[in-house]
Amino acid sequence: MNSIYQDKYYDHFSKRNDIDPPQFSRDENYMMRFNTQLPSYKFDENSLTIIYFKTGAGKLYWKDKRLIINDDKFVITNPSQGWEYINDEADYIDVLSFVVSDDFRTQFNFYSRAHQKQLLDTPFEKIEEDSFFLESPLNAKYYYSGKLLQETHRLSNRVGYEFLSPQELTIEILKSLYIDQVHGYKIAAKIESKKNSTKTETLRRLLVAREFIHDNIKEQIRIEDLSKVSSLSKFHLYSSFKNVFGKTPHQYINSLRLTKAKEFLRDTNFSVSEVYSILGFTDLPSFSKMFKKAYGISPSNYNKSNQFLHKK
Repeated sequence: MNSIYQDKYYDHFSKRNDIDPPQFSRDENYMMRFNTQLPSYKFDENSLTIIYFKTGAGKLYWKDKRLIINDDKFVITNPSQGWEYINDEADYIDVLSFVVSDDFRTQFNFYSRAHQKQLLDTPFEKIEEDSFFLESPLNAKYYYSGKLLQETHRLSNRVGYEFLSPQELTIEILKSLYIDQVHGYKIAAKIESKKNSTKTETLRRLLVAREFIHDNIKEQIRIEDLSKVSSLSKFHLYSSFKNVFGKTPHQYINSLRLTKAKEFLRDTNFSVSEVYSILGFTDLPSFSKMFKKAYGISPSNYNKSNQFLHKK
């Protein structure tokens, strides 16, 4: 296993590279990189924490939650009474994490919500408020903030990373989370419930269902499967999914499959028959009809035109 962070804990703020994990404080900012066997870790009275697991294993416990850690997922824990990470198998985990002090977070809250005059008149104001951030493992490749965490992790393995500003990187991550948060507010508003907490929880479960679709798009996905992974009844799932994403689960699956089919035909040497089979369409005529309706051209003609362009 090759990693410049193997069996070390590097904090980008203090520029320390220790063999033991630090004891975090709510008064300090941290930007950690490590690739270690970490059996367990506790953060009592935790501040806002963003953890990206390039390679992950174990479980995260806090409040009444138990979250299973997987590769290429990120988790946000809002300020609370503390959390604990347990890795019973003591597997190696490759992690990038941000620990944001209360002072830094409340200053950012003001910046992200104030208008320009307020920013000029009271530039050092703070806002203390409950965060909306969804406390659930999220697939990094499906979120703006997740993609930025992936890119930051990639940069951290390059020469010159230590010369980047950790404050600026933290600001960029918080801005990306805020963009995802605003988007979350907008789509949660479409959920039929009077209580914001119910809307947030329903949204969290819908995102789990949507990620399941993306991760298993080559398989036959039934609404019963989505109901099970999201812990929503199929009736609740159907209506809420349609309200939030503008399509029923079945329509969303077909739309995603058509998008993937177009990418396969454009970027690979797969035949039309291979593509429809790979992506789980029921039969070739149905696939061709759906493709032509969506893109105005049959998949065979689209494939031929792209092969012609590749040969030129």
